[in-house]
Amino acid sequence: MKTLIWTALILAPLMIFAADAQTPATDTPVAKDIMLKMPKPVAGFEWAYPMQPPDFKPLPPDSVHTAEGADPSLKLTMRQINNGFGPPDWFPKGHAPLPEIVAHGEKPHVPACMLCHLPNGNGHPESASVSGLTVQYIIDQMHAFKNGDRENIRAPAMAEMAYAISEKDLRTAAQYFAAIPRSQQKWIRVVETSRAPANHVGGGGARFFDKGAETVPVAPDMIYEVAENEQVELRNQHAGFVDYVPVGSLAKGKIVAMGNHGQMRTCASCHGVDYRGHDDAPRIGGRSAYYLIRQLADMKAGYRKGPALGKMKDVVNKLSDADILNVAAYMASRAP
Repeated sequence: MKTLIWTALILAPLMIFAADAQTPATDTPVAKDIMLKMPKPVAGFEWAYPMQPPDFKPLPPDSVHTAEGADPSLKLTMRQINNGFGPPDWFPKGHAPLPEIVAHGEKPHVPACMLCHLPNGNGHPESASVSGLTVQYIIDQMHAFKNGDRENIRAPAMAEMAYAISEKDLRTAAQYFAAIPRSQQKWIRVVETSRAPANHVGGGGARFFDKGAETVPVAPDMIYEVAENEQVELRNQHAGFVDYVPVGSLAKGKIVAMGNHGQMRTCASCHGVDYRGHDDAPRIGGRSAYYLIRQLADMKAGYRKGPALGKMKDVVNKLSDADILNVAAYMASRAP
């Protein structure tokens, strides 16, 4: 029974892609089959891989909505909002023209990039923030998904796309996201606290605030990454997230980033003094704590591997679980 429940949970995020897809070609592996081979979340960090609850009740598919702040004449049904090959762009004047692959993808295996990463490239907890990453880094990561060098329960949809997308479309998408200005990369607000507003996991695996004024303790081994508001369900690219991190985690995370008392190289030695990336090392400042935790935990567990792992292989083996949480909290608090 537990196996059946787990399988249902990990397959839930993939269903959105199937709704508008045509019958897949036999030469491209599909996400639901890839998922069966994926490892479970790293023990101790399961909360950083939030999954949509099996009893979640989504908004009715024919209910009509307009994102807060968008043109009031733009009204879309939830079915349209969740269209994998035509998700909404509520603020088309707020960014450069969208390439076709970013806006609509290519049926049946490549959903629109902005379905999960949004037009601003900042994404939701189930996906990565790709805004401001270098073109080559984005391309290299897609190749890593294809080659099996990035494995976790979030990887199957990306792996399917990596198999199917053309190198031309991949580069086009990478160029778009790499060019997103720094002023549009701020997406995470960090609050260091002993208690956080009560919250729950909802649609898409995102956390949302409960109604009322209840609070929950923020334990030293837990971070709550919560949507600023329910506009996230509408894929509103102006609705970000807040990370409630344990008291003391930011100071401890800074120590880890500075080499953990000489135990390892500093984060700045590869990622740059402002943590905005350098050469083949990506930007880590201002990114989701949940995302950073997943990457460090996956690297340490051997789920993220291959040539791209580079110098991180030696670093992650020297990190405790507490180090991973603290440095992720610290990096999330930095300016992107």
